[in-house]
Amino acid sequence: MEPVAQPSPQPAPGQVRWRADSAWRVISLTPFGLALVLVIVALFAGSSPGSPMGKPPDILGIPLGIALDAIVLAWAALGARVIWTTRSLPMATIALLLTTAPAIILLILGPAIIVILANL
Repeated sequence: MEPVAQPSPQPAPGQVRWRADSAWRVISLTPFGLALVLVIVALFAGSSPGSPMGKPPDILGIPLGIALDAIVLAWAALGARVIWTTRSLPMATIALLLTTAPAIILLILGPAIIVILANL
Protein backbone atom coordinates (compact mmCIF):
# COMPACT_ATOMS: atom_id res chain seq x y z
CA MET A 1 0.00 0.00 0.00
CA GLU A 2 1.52 3.26 -1.12
CA PRO A 3 0.90 6.59 0.65
CA VAL A 4 -1.54 8.90 -1.04
CA ALA A 5 0.07 12.12 -2.21
CA GLN A 6 -1.54 15.20 -0.74
CA PRO A 7 -2.35 17.98 -3.19
CA SER A 8 -0.20 21.05 -2.71
CA PRO A 9 -2.01 24.29 -1.87
CA GLN A 10 -1.39 25.88 -5.25
CA PRO A 11 -3.63 28.62 -6.58
CA ALA A 12 -5.97 27.79 -9.40
CA PRO A 13 -4.58 28.29 -12.92
CA GLY A 14 -4.62 31.96 -13.80
CA GLN A 15 -4.95 33.00 -10.15
CA VAL A 16 -1.94 34.61 -8.45
CA ARG A 17 -1.50 34.46 -4.69
CA TRP A 18 -1.59 37.84 -2.99
CA ARG A 19 1.64 39.34 -1.64
CA ALA A 20 2.06 42.55 0.33
CA ASP A 21 3.18 45.30 -2.02
CA SER A 22 5.30 48.28 -1.05
CA ALA A 23 2.31 50.32 0.19
CA TRP A 24 1.34 47.61 2.69
CA ARG A 25 4.95 47.26 3.81
CA VAL A 26 5.41 51.02 4.33
CA ILE A 27 2.16 51.20 6.31
CA SER A 28 3.29 48.30 8.50
CA LEU A 29 6.51 50.20 9.31
CA THR A 30 4.73 53.46 10.21
CA PRO A 31 4.89 52.91 14.01
CA PHE A 32 8.68 52.62 13.84
CA GLY A 33 9.01 55.85 11.86
CA LEU A 34 6.66 57.59 14.28
CA ALA A 35 8.70 56.34 17.25
CA LEU A 36 11.86 57.67 15.62
CA VAL A 37 10.25 61.08 15.07
CA LEU A 38 9.02 61.16 18.68
CA VAL A 39 12.50 60.33 19.99
CA ILE A 40 14.03 63.13 17.91
CA VAL A 41 11.39 65.60 19.11
CA ALA A 42 11.92 64.51 22.72
CA LEU A 43 15.68 65.02 22.41
CA PHE A 44 15.29 68.58 21.12
CA ALA A 45 12.44 69.49 23.49
CA GLY A 46 13.96 67.84 26.55
CA SER A 47 12.66 68.94 29.93
CA SER A 48 14.84 70.77 32.39
CA PRO A 49 15.59 69.23 35.82
CA GLY A 50 13.19 71.63 37.55
CA SER A 51 10.29 70.92 35.23
CA PRO A 52 6.81 70.51 36.67
CA MET A 53 6.71 66.96 35.34
CA GLY A 54 9.18 65.78 37.96
CA LYS A 55 10.50 62.23 37.98
CA PRO A 56 8.56 59.98 35.59
CA PRO A 57 6.88 56.87 36.97
CA ASP A 58 8.92 53.71 36.49
CA ILE A 59 8.72 49.94 36.39
CA LEU A 60 11.75 48.26 38.00
CA GLY A 61 13.79 51.42 37.41
CA ILE A 62 12.85 51.72 33.73
CA PRO A 63 10.74 54.80 32.94
CA LEU A 64 7.16 53.81 32.18
CA GLY A 65 7.22 55.60 28.82
CA ILE A 66 10.17 53.54 27.61
CA ALA A 67 8.58 50.30 28.83
CA LEU A 68 5.26 51.19 27.14
CA ASP A 69 6.99 52.11 23.88
CA ALA A 70 9.00 48.88 23.89
CA ILE A 71 5.84 46.81 24.34
CA VAL A 72 3.99 48.78 21.66
CA LEU A 73 6.86 48.47 19.17
CA ALA A 74 7.14 44.72 19.83
CA TRP A 75 3.40 44.45 19.09
CA ALA A 76 3.89 46.48 15.90
CA ALA A 77 6.82 44.26 14.89
CA LEU A 78 4.55 41.24 15.18
CA GLY A 79 2.05 42.89 12.86
CA ALA A 80 4.75 43.92 10.38
CA ARG A 81 6.03 40.34 10.33
CA VAL A 82 2.56 39.01 9.55
CA ILE A 83 1.94 41.61 6.85
CA TRP A 84 5.30 40.99 5.16
CA THR A 85 5.00 37.18 5.19
CA THR A 86 1.33 36.41 4.69
CA ARG A 87 -0.13 35.53 1.33
CA SER A 88 -3.65 36.43 2.35
CA LEU A 89 -5.19 39.88 1.96
CA PRO A 90 -7.75 39.32 4.76
CA MET A 91 -4.99 38.23 7.16
CA ALA A 92 -2.88 41.28 6.29
CA THR A 93 -5.90 43.52 6.85
CA ILE A 94 -6.58 41.95 10.23
CA ALA A 95 -2.91 42.33 11.21
CA LEU A 96 -2.99 45.96 10.16
CA LEU A 97 -6.14 46.69 12.15
CA LEU A 98 -5.14 44.75 15.28
CA THR A 99 -1.45 45.63 15.53
CA THR A 100 -0.32 48.60 13.45
CA ALA A 101 -3.30 50.92 14.04
CA PRO A 102 -3.36 50.45 17.85
CA ALA A 103 0.43 50.86 17.96
CA ILE A 104 0.21 54.24 16.24
CA ILE A 105 -2.56 55.37 18.60
CA LEU A 106 -0.67 54.22 21.71
CA LEU A 107 2.56 55.86 20.58
CA ILE A 108 0.73 59.17 20.17
CA LEU A 109 -1.41 58.97 23.31
CA GLY A 110 1.06 57.07 25.54
CA PRO A 111 2.72 60.10 27.13
CA ALA A 112 -0.65 61.70 27.88
CA ILE A 113 -1.95 58.48 29.40
CA ILE A 114 1.11 58.24 31.66
CA VAL A 115 0.74 61.85 32.84
CA ILE A 116 -2.98 61.35 33.51
CA LEU A 117 -2.34 58.14 35.46
CA ALA A 118 0.44 59.78 37.46
CA ASN A 119 -1.89 62.61 38.50
CA LEU A 120 -4.83 60.44 39.61
